[in-house]
Amino acid sequence: MKTYSRIFVSIRKLGAIRSNRKFLIGLCIIVGIFVISGIGSAISPYHPRRIGDVAPNLPPSSEHILGTDPMGRDILTQLFAGTLLSMQIGFTAGIIAFAVALLLAMLGAYYGGYGDSIINVFTEVFITIPSLAILILIAAVVGRVDVPLMSVILAAFGWSFACKVFRAQVLSLKERGFVRLAKLSGASGIEIIAKELVPNMLTFLGTWFAFIVSGAMMAEAGLELIGLGPQNTVSLGIILNWSMHFNAFTRGLINWWLPPCIVLITLFVSLFVISMGLDEIGNPRLRKR
Repeated sequence: MKTYSRIFVSIRKLGAIRSNRKFLIGLCIIVGIFVISGIGSAISPYHPRRIGDVAPNLPPSSEHILGTDPMGRDILTQLFAGTLLSMQIGFTAGIIAFAVALLLAMLGAYYGGYGDSIINVFTEVFITIPSLAILILIAAVVGRVDVPLMSVILAAFGWSFACKVFRAQVLSLKERGFVRLAKLSGASGIEIIAKELVPNMLTFLGTWFAFIVSGAMMAEAGLELIGLGPQNTVSLGIILNWSMHFNAFTRGLINWWLPPCIVLITLFVSLFVISMGLDEIGNPRLRKR
């Protein structure tokens, strides 16, 4: 009976997700940006990093929709490649940070004891550390930062606050009747976490995943803007760094720096809209409003 009830709740939540306009709009925008960038990057005849690939400083035209930069590179090709890489770094760092936060919160809050105390102190320390300053220091000390290392560095400072919030949620849920019933039925702690706690936190976890990814993408763009990201690749932050290095802001080269800003803002807004939609699904009061 309990299995059928759990399946019914999952189907009902899936139906609510499919009918939520905010979630669908945000998801479609993100998928659309990814697909367009992937297709554009694949069919573009130009290289995003090769210097002298085209004539430099060309204005926007039918051949070069966003023009070219002072180093002779097609800006639209840079935008396609940069969007793909920024999304890759942001989502990779977000997945790692989310997994670490969820694992520590679940194990610590459910089992309690000294393990929970140690995790809680560890989390508080990472929350109080000025993460941006440490990220800049690490990126500067390491020197040559590649994409996997960048993702790990961002994830290392992106899990702590989410872990704190997840822990509070688990502490509340583990006192509910369905968890006590699962304990009486002989379920182990891991089974209760996987089959009872996580399913009841799905929309809540989805909301926070969107926030974590947004934070990772924002930190990635900020680090690369000041020149501390992977220098052998092209991302949205690197494009902004190049445009700043060649004084695109003062020279009026709006076709160089504005498109990556628009893409970043669109990604942030889309993730926020997705989180709003998931919040409405998990909170019936918001749905009624």
